[in-house]
Amino acid sequence: MSGIDLYLRPFWVYQLIYVPFVFAFGAIVGSFLNVVILRLPERRNIISPPSHCPVCKTRLRWCENLPVIGWIRLRGRCAHCGTPISVQYPLIEAVCGVFFTLVFVLAYMVLPTAPYVGGLLPEYLGRGTGVIATWPIPVLYCLLFSALLAMTMIDLRTYTIPIELTVAVTLPALLVHAVMPIWPGGGLSLPLSALPEGVGGIDLGQWTLPLVGSAGLGMGVGGMLGVAVSTLLIRSNHLRHSFLDFDLYVKQDDEIIDYPHPRRELEWELDYLGPIILGALLGWRIGSAWQGADLPLWAASLGGSLVGYLAGAALIWVFRLAGTLAFGKEAMGLGDAHLLACIGAALGWVDAVLVFFLAPFLAIAGMLLGTALSRVLSGFSRYIPYGPWLALAAMVVVFGDGWIEALLEAILKVPVNLP
Repeated sequence: MSGIDLYLRPFWVYQLIYVPFVFAFGAIVGSFLNVVILRLPERRNIISPPSHCPVCKTRLRWCENLPVIGWIRLRGRCAHCGTPISVQYPLIEAVCGVFFTLVFVLAYMVLPTAPYVGGLLPEYLGRGTGVIATWPIPVLYCLLFSALLAMTMIDLRTYTIPIELTVAVTLPALLVHAVMPIWPGGGLSLPLSALPEGVGGIDLGQWTLPLVGSAGLGMGVGGMLGVAVSTLLIRSNHLRHSFLDFDLYVKQDDEIIDYPHPRRELEWELDYLGPIILGALLGWRIGSAWQGADLPLWAASLGGSLVGYLAGAALIWVFRLAGTLAFGKEAMGLGDAHLLACIGAALGWVDAVLVFFLAPFLAIAGMLLGTALSRVLSGFSRYIPYGPWLALAAMVVVFGDGWIEALLEAILKVPVNLP
C-alpha cells in the first residue's frame, strides 16, 4: 500500500466533483465578503444595491461579477469608466476558495493516519457515511474563517470589529454543537456514560470540542443568561456603553491609546460584567448539585460551546481590565473580546486558550518582520491591531493542531491529545 493510500482517500468523485464545487462556492462567499468588508463599517445595506462600480455607478453584469474570473476578464478595470478595481477583490475570493477546499480535503479526503494533519473530523464521527451525515462541522469551520477574514480586513482598515460578525459565528456554533450529536446518520444521541466503552472506544476528549458535565453546562447557560440581561440593560439605557466620549479626545490621526480616562470607563464595563459573572456562578452552583446526572451528548456538546464562548471573552476581558488599571491606557479592545468569544464558541475553551497564548508570539514575529521590511521598503511599517493576530492564531490552531501536539509533547515529555 502506497503512502497516498495510507493518508488520502483517492476517490475520484471527491477530486473531480466535490473539490471544484467547494472551491467555486468558497470563491462566491469571498465575493460576498468583499461587499461586507466595504459596506458594514459604513453601516450600509450589504444586500442592496447590487454590485456596481463605485465611480460611475454602473451595475456589473453577471460575467463581470464572476469571482476571480471577472476581475481577470476586466483586467482589473471597470469596463465602463476605466476605474482601477482593487486587487483585494480577487484575492479575498481566491483565499476563500482555497480555504473552503482545504477544509473539505482535511475533513473528508485525509485519513486519521496522516501525520500531523489527520483530518478535521474525529475518526468515528460519521465513519462510512461521508459528507451528508457530517457537513455541519466543516461548514462551521468555513463560516468561522469567513468571519475572521472579514473581521481582519475591517480591523486593519478601521481598527474596529463589528459585533454582527461575531454573532454570525456564535449563534450557528451553538446550534451546530447542540444538533451535531443527534444529526441523522452522523450523530451519537447517547448519554456520556455510554461513550467511553460503548461506542467504538470513543475518547470523550476527541469529540468536536471539549465536553462538559452538568456543572459546566449550568455555568454556560447561566453566563449566557447574564449576557442577555446585560445586553437588555444596555438597550434599555439602564447601563451605558463605555468610552462614549472617545471621539472627543482621540482624533482621526491620533493613537487609540491617547484616550486620557480609560480607568474611569472601566466602572461601566464592570457593571456590564456583573450579571454575567453572577449568572455563571449561580449556574455552576445549580449544575454542581446535578453533577451525578447522566447528560446526553448533545447537552454536553452545547455546554462545551457555551463555556468556550465565556472562556474566550473572559481571557481578553481579564487582561483588558488588569492592563488598563495597571498602565492607565486602554489594554486590548472590546472587539477582541467578542472575537475570541466566537472562536471559543466554535472551537471550545481549550482552543480559545491556545489562540490567546499563541497570538502574542505571532504579533511579536509580525512586528519584527515589519521592522525589518521597513528598513528595506520605505513606508512599509504600520500599526497592526491585535484582532488579526487572534484570527491568524485561530487558523494555526485549527490546521496545525497536530504540529502543536508534537511541539507540546517534545517540551513536556508526555503524550498530548488536544480536543
